[in-house]
Amino acid sequence: MTNGSKQRGPVLAATIATVIVLLAVGAWWLYRADDGTPTQHEGTSAKPGSKPLDLEVLDWRNTAIPGGLCRHQGSISLRDGTATNVPSTFDGPEPNMPQDVSAFTDEVVYGDLTGDGRWEAALPVLCSNHDSTAAGQRAMGVMVFDGAAGRLRLIGTLTTQQPRLGEPPNYIRVEKITRGSITTTETFYGTADANCCPTGLADSAWHFTQGKLVAESSTVRATPSAAP
Repeated sequence: MTNGSKQRGPVLAATIATVIVLLAVGAWWLYRADDGTPTQHEGTSAKPGSKPLDLEVLDWRNTAIPGGLCRHQGSISLRDGTATNVPSTFDGPEPNMPQDVSAFTDEVVYGDLTGDGRWEAALPVLCSNHDSTAAGQRAMGVMVFDGAAGRLRLIGTLTTQQPRLGEPPNYIRVEKITRGSITTTETFYGTADANCCPTGLADSAWHFTQGKLVAESSTVRATPSAAP
């Protein structure tokens, strides 16, 4: 064997060993790419959650609210806190009487109802027959909203727990929102009360459970006037 042959032997062996190592590394990499295990950069493809809606800075006077309280199908767009001549299935002087909707945006109450560390909001809303007097008021309630998902979401609508004995609806005002509960004051009518002046007063409570608002109690503080 010549000296050239002796020198080529070790070189050839080293080359073969290198090729084997490269093939092994390549096979391992292909296995890692196909084994279903996500690599670090693949995790960035998930869309981040929406930023929570800050209800304290929401323009309540110019927003859209659900139409259910006023028996309107769809949402109602407020302008300066009101919406007029809104289609409705309420019967008034005529069937399907349109409603004038008023939101008491100066009386919005905030509190952490759900316990997520963010404030929910309670907005009082009144529905009245279009161009009517107090006798044409059809419904009054407090809409309770959440904004954790980045949009305005209705949790539920509070309506009076006391019986309705007058032409106008009873009035409900939220006093406090705490985790899992809402306390309210109800002003309600007796059979002898004029439309302007309800004389009944009650303290009521609502419980938040399994994502819903449930009437819990209502204690009469002042009995309304009764007809003689």
